[in-house]
Amino acid sequence: MRLRNYAPALLKPFNDELTRKFLFALLFVDAVLLAIFITYNVLGLNQGDELIARQFWRFDIGLDISFSESFGFFKWTSIMVFMIASFLKKPNAVSVVIFAVFAILLADDSKQLHEHAGRFLREGVFEQVIADPHAAQTIGELVYFAGQGVVVVALLWLAYRFGSPEQRLYVLRFSASIFGLIICGVGFDAIHSVFEGAPLSWLLGLIEDGGEIIFASIACGYGFSYLLAQFRSAEVSYA
Repeated sequence: MRLRNYAPALLKPFNDELTRKFLFALLFVDAVLLAIFITYNVLGLNQGDELIARQFWRFDIGLDISFSESFGFFKWTSIMVFMIASFLKKPNAVSVVIFAVFAILLADDSKQLHEHAGRFLREGVFEQVIADPHAAQTIGELVYFAGQGVVVVALLWLAYRFGSPEQRLYVLRFSASIFGLIICGVGFDAIHSVFEGAPLSWLLGLIEDGGEIIFASIACGYGFSYLLAQFRSAEVSYA
């Protein structure tokens, strides 16, 4: 597939009205949560001890217990359910592998495995060689992400290798959304950690976590489209 054909191929599933409505519903919730987060920061509503300030934790997209994080868990779980339903409709290796990929992402996201791994490496391997604990934690997390990335890439390659031409397109779409997650969740996270606490550092957090939120919705939209494709005949397939 030529480079100029990638964008149409990535967008094609959303030509389907039902898939498009599903994606827009996800993005609408994302937009509301992001708008509340931005409003809190721009107006300084997260400062002080007022009732509205005490509720900020619910809308802080950088917290693991916020509404946006819980909505992210819903997206990962939905993709896994879509893959199970797809497999039950038409047993195939691609559904199993994609399920495994997002199970890994959900486990890391919900259990903060990268933070635990970073802490383990910081207190063990890096304790004697890196003086700055914060830097050691960041490097430890990057090491974990590198290992997780190898596993995810290997699984995606297997899905592509054994998939049909139409399934391969979906593997590429999932891969593109995961790549976006990596850019935001790993790349911008590393940059954000350097400037954490600085004025307007929340803007970097917005790019980091907000980008993850959007790409997660896109991935969920692909999962929904993939499920529909299993229940539709070839002539109405949106692959």
